[in-house]
Amino acid sequence: MSAAAGSRFLRLNRQYVIGIILLMTITILSVLFAVTLVFLALSRMAVERIETHHYLQRADFFQRYPVQQGDIVFLGDSITDGGCWEELFPGVPLKNRGINADNTRGVLERLDDILRPQPRAIFLLIGTNDLPWYTYLNDRAILHTYNQILDRCRALAPDAVVHVQSLLPRQRIYAARILRINAHLETMASRHGYPFINLFPAFADRQGALRADLTNDHLHLMAEGYALWVSILKPYIEQLHNENVNSALPSPGFNP
Repeated sequence: MSAAAGSRFLRLNRQYVIGIILLMTITILSVLFAVTLVFLALSRMAVERIETHHYLQRADFFQRYPVQQGDIVFLGDSITDGGCWEELFPGVPLKNRGINADNTRGVLERLDDILRPQPRAIFLLIGTNDLPWYTYLNDRAILHTYNQILDRCRALAPDAVVHVQSLLPRQRIYAARILRINAHLETMASRHGYPFINLFPAFADRQGALRADLTNDHLHLMAEGYALWVSILKPYIEQLHNENVNSALPSPGFNP
């Protein structure tokens, strides 16, 4: 074999080896990517199965112990679900109607059972689970469903005071979107004649994320977070409770 032929053979052989290595690398990366997708899908399915069981358990509990006329209802997702509201506001007729992983569509679907008994007031905090891309693709869809919730409240329980609470901060990447949605919620609440409670400033750090001293997972609240929430809601709860107590008192001049 001539030197030129040998050199060409070596070049071809080197190119062949490089091609094999590239092919193997691409194959390995493709397999790893596929395995990752399968793992994520299975993880999501497992989470959804747990969430579904919890949802059904809570729904069954709500059917057994329904809202009563004149109750104050806390309505929302896991952030509301995690609050021991009867202990946080002792002596006040409260019902916790938060469900872990719920979103605006879930609240809308179970709203009638809450409204028919004619609660005195509702403290609504819902929407953070609508933010991830796999739930809703845009803000308009979230706000449309939220508006349906408020329309339903006005139609079925016209005397109930719905306190629209802003979305709480979570990871910093959501800050701009949450602020944008909260601005729309404030306008929506005003249009329906409901009070708007802006929780965001008290719970956010300088970057717009949920304060580290209030959470251990950038989303849910620790005890200090609930204490802060209670301090903000206390004037509203006290006003409702005092009005309820005063309405139960005999009018001046009443002789039993």
